[in-house]
Amino acid sequence: MDRALSVAALLDPTHQVVPFHGREPELDALVAWRDSPVPQASLLVHAPAGAGKTRLLQRFAELWDDDAHGRLLVLDDADRRTWQQVFEQLQDTLRHGPQRTRVLLASRITGWWWSSTRQRVADFDHEVTELALPPSPADRAESFTLACEHFAKQLGVTAPDEPPPNIADETTLDLHMAALTAVHGDPCEVNRTQLVRQLLRRDSGPRTGRIAEDYLAVATPDSPDPDLLARAALRWPALRPRLDRLVAEHPEVVRDMARDSLRITAEIGSRATAEHLARQLFRDERFATDAIPSMLTRRLIEGAEDTLERAEMYGMLSARTMVCGLRHESVEASRQEVECYRELARRDPENRPLLADALGDLGLRLINAQRRDEVLQVSEEAIGLWREIAEDDPETIPQLASALEQISYRYQALHQDEAAMTALSRATLLFQELAKNHPSLFRGDYARVAAAMARRFHAEGEKQHAAESMQLSIANWRVLAQEDPRFEPELARNLAMAGVMLTDLRRAEAASETLREAVELFRRLAVVNPDTFRSELADALTRYSRAVHELGDPDARLVAQEAVMLWRETDDRKGLGTALLTVVHVADDLHAAEEAVAVHRELVARDLVWNQVDLVLALAVLTEQELLHDRHEEALRHADEFLEICDRLPSQLIDFFGTKLAPGLQPVVRALSEADHHVRALRASEFALGVWRVLIPKTGPVAHLAALQQHACKLRAAERKEEARNTAHTAIVLWHLLGPELDEQPGYADALTIYSRLCVETGFEVDKALRLAHRAVRIAREVGDEAKLEFALETAAAAESALSWS
Repeated sequence: MDRALSVAALLDPTHQVVPFHGREPELDALVAWRDSPVPQASLLVHAPAGAGKTRLLQRFAELWDDDAHGRLLVLDDADRRTWQQVFEQLQDTLRHGPQRTRVLLASRITGWWWSSTRQRVADFDHEVTELALPPSPADRAESFTLACEHFAKQLGVTAPDEPPPNIADETTLDLHMAALTAVHGDPCEVNRTQLVRQLLRRDSGPRTGRIAEDYLAVATPDSPDPDLLARAALRWPALRPRLDRLVAEHPEVVRDMARDSLRITAEIGSRATAEHLARQLFRDERFATDAIPSMLTRRLIEGAEDTLERAEMYGMLSARTMVCGLRHESVEASRQEVECYRELARRDPENRPLLADALGDLGLRLINAQRRDEVLQVSEEAIGLWREIAEDDPETIPQLASALEQISYRYQALHQDEAAMTALSRATLLFQELAKNHPSLFRGDYARVAAAMARRFHAEGEKQHAAESMQLSIANWRVLAQEDPRFEPELARNLAMAGVMLTDLRRAEAASETLREAVELFRRLAVVNPDTFRSELADALTRYSRAVHELGDPDARLVAQEAVMLWRETDDRKGLGTALLTVVHVADDLHAAEEAVAVHRELVARDLVWNQVDLVLALAVLTEQELLHDRHEEALRHADEFLEICDRLPSQLIDFFGTKLAPGLQPVVRALSEADHHVRALRASEFALGVWRVLIPKTGPVAHLAALQQHACKLRAAERKEEARNTAHTAIVLWHLLGPELDEQPGYADALTIYSRLCVETGFEVDKALRLAHRAVRIAREVGDEAKLEFALETAAAAESALSWS
């Protein structure tokens, strides 16, 4: 090793002049974490500067074997990174490489920075833990002696034989600084300031890392580096007034300081410094999703002069903490806001609307923090309070209606469908009455909630009520647009939404006509203001092409291609990808499918989390098209690719995008099965089935049961008929758990038929199979489903034939 190493280089952990030692318990803890059975895990090692975090991470990395242990991602000085930087590296673990992943982070500080990061990392399905590293080794005498020996060897002198000095708040680096001082022949039984000064006199090399911070503390340069000063001030309290002066005299330095330095300054700076930081950072978009604005707001609340000011600041803190991932902290801030407004409402009932609004915000924070059991109580208290206010003052009925509308959405998020419908119905009735009495003020609100009612009816399968509510909404938007052309965009948007709903309700002609009107409106609007409305026109054309395709109109392809052209003009790659897939849907265009995959690959390269599911669906469509064009080798390669991505999807993405993902895989599952690629067909079917199982709280059990029945059919196609029969039997058992009104369910008739057919084909209880098939015939006939009736009749005939032969 180069014997000309400076003091800073000798103490630099990356040079490893002193070998790793004395951290066996912590290393054992990391090895146990490495070997734990969970597939993805993250751990933060935190300790003061100089404790030995970097050395521990280096030693742990030496014990890592990619083949045996999977992937290791090490983020030293993680507190200096933005969340986006951490996020991008976590995204890479979803793209390629082994699925078993360990992310090891190290930082000096924890607090809200770590709480925000921890909650966000957990969204990647990581088990997140932390390890507090003691500032110095347990056997400090051994560490001091070992450091003396290796420094002496490096410098070519005799190692001193003396015990380690006593240093207040000692770290491993302090112990090694004392050892180097002793090797130089200087007294080491001194305070930290004298220790650093002695080393400073002997050092002419570059100063980096923690030693540079200590040098700054004793050398007091005229123009200190702001980042070094903040980091040093964390360990050297005497530097804090100097940090305050720097920020006060040169507030512009704040914008260029590192994230960890700003967090430290926000925590240890004076109130005046916190105010300086707030003025610089609150409106800076770079910090919108960072914890620093939240930390500053928390500091500023301490100086609030009265209850109203505290309430407003707690509301601000609640909003900021929610945005930066501090979900539970957001709830606590919102609770503090509510308590402040309770006090104000007790003093003066006129403040009750403020309390009701704060309770509504608390409900949102609880949903965001997944604390759903608490949401209902808070939301119902808010509604009760608005009713009380409205009884005292009828002028507040609009606020009651709005509160009922909002609580309906919260009930919906909690999968309380009946309660959601009740609240939304009451809101609709209130807005209907308000619109009747004050049309100029409330017709728009009534039109909006009528559309929301249509969506609720649609979700619950009430097709006729859904169509009627949507027509009512459209009628009101028409009146508004006729009275004031500024409402034409809302009319067009609601027409587009109505067209999609009518398509789902299988009213193809009505859907086509409605979407055609939306296209005409958007086309006229786009002529006047192309930048605003061109993308909405393209989206409406995309939807319109699907509707006319359902009618067998050959112009569907031309409409879809016009949408593609418009999306190209807007330079919106996501819209272009969707439009290209629509061209595939209406025209079986392989080249459009290939371009759609290329577009979605670009989007994934920009942001994997928000675009990965769309890439899966694009690859699924391309696989289906390649099978259709007898390009089986390419189809299987792309099928393997989308299946591998599916295996990597975090549960948060499955929960968020599942209702789009699972149905989107059905066509490719069918195509793979029909092409006799049963292994991949079953993998895709099992994945989709798992998605529907996860979504049961959102969608109800019927979609999952339908997927289970389809999976039984795919097992049958793969000649795994015993397994298929057992799967079909499971579906029937689950249907029976739903309730007594099964004879009204066409899906149940399908389940009976599938199970009966498999019983016949496997020779299992054929007489029972015949009874079940006859029941399926009765149900299909009563509900008027011709396709299911034909299937059931064929199965009954097969069962009768099998019995006659037996």
